[in-house]
Amino acid sequence: MTKDDFKTRVKGLFSVRWLKNSGEEGYIHRGILGLTKHIDGEHKEHNNYVLVYKVGNGYGEQSRWANVNPNTITHINNNQVQR
Repeated sequence: MTKDDFKTRVKGLFSVRWLKNSGEEGYIHRGILGLTKHIDGEHKEHNNYVLVYKVGNGYGEQSRWANVNPNTITHINNNQVQR
């Protein structure tokens, strides 16, 4: 999936699962596209990645945003993504 494909598939709040570079599975339960919301701190949407902002309480000291590689996304809104 390309960056543009992902951005056209999600609207508003969404959940996403992807494989991180470390091989672990990343998961965001409630997220929005990061560039649609002002985010405090240092962040940057890297080439070929999508910036996703985590919405909700309970993140504590964890980062409130993530760069997700759309090529490694396995699920969007609990629906498996065809590769």
